[in-house]
Amino acid sequence: MENNNSVCYVARINEIKPIEGADNIEQAVVGGWNCIIQKGQYAEGGLVVVATTDAVIPLELSNTIGVTNYLRKGQRVRTVKLRGVYSECLIIPLLHLPKGDISKWTEGKDVMEALSIFKYEPSVKQIQLTSGKKIRYQSNVNFNIYYKFPNVKNVPKMFTEEDEVQITRKIHGTNARYGIVKKNKMSFWDKCKKTTYRFIKHTPESWNWADYEFVVGSHNVEKGSDSQGYYDVNVWYDIAKKYDIKNKLWLFMKNYTPTEIGSGIIIYGEIYGPCVQKNYYYGLKELEFTGFDISFDSEYQCTEITSFIIKNNLKLPHVPVLYTGHWSQEVQDKYVFNNMIENTKIPHEGIVVKHISGNRQKIAKVINPDYLIYGEKHDVGDNH
Repeated sequence: MENNNSVCYVARINEIKPIEGADNIEQAVVGGWNCIIQKGQYAEGGLVVVATTDAVIPLELSNTIGVTNYLRKGQRVRTVKLRGVYSECLIIPLLHLPKGDISKWTEGKDVMEALSIFKYEPSVKQIQLTSGKKIRYQSNVNFNIYYKFPNVKNVPKMFTEEDEVQITRKIHGTNARYGIVKKNKMSFWDKCKKTTYRFIKHTPESWNWADYEFVVGSHNVEKGSDSQGYYDVNVWYDIAKKYDIKNKLWLFMKNYTPTEIGSGIIIYGEIYGPCVQKNYYYGLKELEFTGFDISFDSEYQCTEITSFIIKNNLKLPHVPVLYTGHWSQEVQDKYVFNNMIENTKIPHEGIVVKHISGNRQKIAKVINPDYLIYGEKHDVGDNH
């Protein structure tokens, strides 16, 4: 794969399987994806373009290949179940790629730009600070966005039975990150405090950390910092106050020296509950937070250390750990299919499979296809 997070790329049809009781359709397996196709339209081993979940298809193209009526609102590829078989993607013949050098359309080639296909992203609201002041906000370069890991169907051979993994429940809410990180730029007063700490006894210990600040954000957007202020309407900041995340991070930080802490510490997690995602509340009456990763001096930690820091040092909730041990397809499927939110008939969104080392080349999400069908039927918001 040229781009593991691509939603539209060239792929090979691995297998074509009959669908019981169906005369005109069959199932194609493309990489890790399943697609219902017209019988006899494609052959095993052939190259095609595959557009996966949340790919947004231009209307002209969807009309040309006759799939507009099968797309989700907003021209998005959706998951359906027909005769007990899932269809999770859209297959597009190569002939719809721009004409020219055919040899460049090789297996794994990202063709999102070539077909003007992009991944759906929910809109982000930009709002003023609590003071009412509108500012030009400058993002902190040390407050890293969380690593965007792929859907396992794009990398079906990522894990082998030699890999030791941690499988956690994927929570459907809104991404959140909180950090104590180095400021982009120290103010004159910050510099004075640092100098005073170095040369004068009995100065406040906090002055030694004058070049660090607390920062709050969603996945892509900073929602405020100590140095610049906080947005007016802000569930991320509300959660920070509810769980006292700022004070807990500072207490943890001060077990170290600024030299040891480097660029800082960031906890990544999910905010979920009422009003975060439409019609998907987990039966909660108020918003909750759960952490799933820790970055320490810009390095992600192994699963054991991550879990210990979140639960024991920060005393914050950690995402449910379903399994730790050697990966197998059987184990993975066990926690994906037929998994419902407790005391409901609502399917869980899926799981995250992560190598216990924390290696970012060995982490992927697995979305429950029953959840995708439920999500469309009940207008559940956001992408995956």
